[in-house]
Amino acid sequence: MKETYLQSYLVENYIFIAMVVGTFFVASMKSAVDRFLKRQLVINMSLLLILSIIEFYLDYYKNKALIGENFILLKLIYYSLKPLIMAIVVSVMKPKNRLIYIPAILNFLLYCSLTLNNRLFSFDILNSFGSELWKYGYIITNWIYWIVFLFVLDLKFYRNTKINPLSAFFAILWLMTANIMDAIDVKLGIMSETYAVIFLFYYLTLHVQISQQINEEKEIKLKEQRMSLMLSQIQPHFLYNTLNIITALCRINPKLAEETTIKFSKYLRENMHNMGKNDTQLFSKELEHTNIYLDIEKLRFGDRVKVEYDIKTEDFNMPTLTLQPIVENAVKHGICNKVEGGTIKISTEKKGKDHIITISDNGIGFEIGKALNDGKPHVGIQNVKERLKTIVDAELEITSFIGIGTVVKIIIPEKRKNMRLESGKRREILSIGR
Repeated sequence: MKETYLQSYLVENYIFIAMVVGTFFVASMKSAVDRFLKRQLVINMSLLLILSIIEFYLDYYKNKALIGENFILLKLIYYSLKPLIMAIVVSVMKPKNRLIYIPAILNFLLYCSLTLNNRLFSFDILNSFGSELWKYGYIITNWIYWIVFLFVLDLKFYRNTKINPLSAFFAILWLMTANIMDAIDVKLGIMSETYAVIFLFYYLTLHVQISQQINEEKEIKLKEQRMSLMLSQIQPHFLYNTLNIITALCRINPKLAEETTIKFSKYLRENMHNMGKNDTQLFSKELEHTNIYLDIEKLRFGDRVKVEYDIKTEDFNMPTLTLQPIVENAVKHGICNKVEGGTIKISTEKKGKDHIITISDNGIGFEIGKALNDGKPHVGIQNVKERLKTIVDAELEITSFIGIGTVVKIIIPEKRKNMRLESGKRREILSIGR
């Protein structure tokens, strides 16, 4: 008979047992979820399995009217262990708070004391469990956990994590409904099955969220490394020539050599200061830095380099070290390749909610399609373009015609997304208990 009943249990609870075994298998695999959470999941699933088996045998004893010491012992174990599931659930969210086990301990002591006093276990002719007032002691304990811990103490938990409040609400509602159905004996084992589904769903959801967050953090680190590489690759090619100019000026015009050295020193200081930063600064600061570069280039090329300005707006931010490389590109590859030189014009305007910076020159120009496919890396402009897009969601447009010149437009949205990458700042991992 026992073997037949065990077989009946395995058949009727096949899906539940499969979830428990599957959970053990999943928890044993290497994943982003920490060991503490895996251990709690295994403990909870093991407890659910034990309670499910006890509940099934209690139903067997009750239906066969086998009321005796075994029935009383199983009933005591069943009612004592049941609130422990919720205690473990709460301990996952508050691992250092040992007070959460007090209601479960009091529940256990209550049933032990009532059993010893022979007050709890009285049976009528229908073999139903008596002493109605104490029958629901474990249910009251469960509701204490629900109300006090999940809705009061753990409000901060839901605010500080990325768990969807609506999903959490439906999960709690689902479990509460199962709790009520279990209390009024709607279906045997419904509580264990519901908890098993919730635990497994929570674990899988947590695994996905943590994996996504780890990938996001890797992407952020990759972007930070890429930004640092970009900034390090923005090499002011005129540095060596500037040193030669200063050396020559020391002989023919010491005063100008001194002024140039001061400007050059300021230029280097700004470069070094902004080299490790992936932030923005006012356009006026970028323009000031660019002007220092142009002043030094004018010493080298004389009247071949002319600069015009049409600044209509400057009250906006742009990524550091993005204006100067574009102007340097115009000087090197545009006007200085013409014998007579040329003019660079820097202008700004506001159209709608966009700030537009235009850098134009009347240099030799180039074929954009041909330039993109010439096999050269074009590191400077590509770096600037990517930094503009990544940091301020700006667009870089280049128009050029051979023999006419080149126009570069930077379009910066006024209301940009906060895409600043801050190293060392890590968002909260959703694996509670880490």
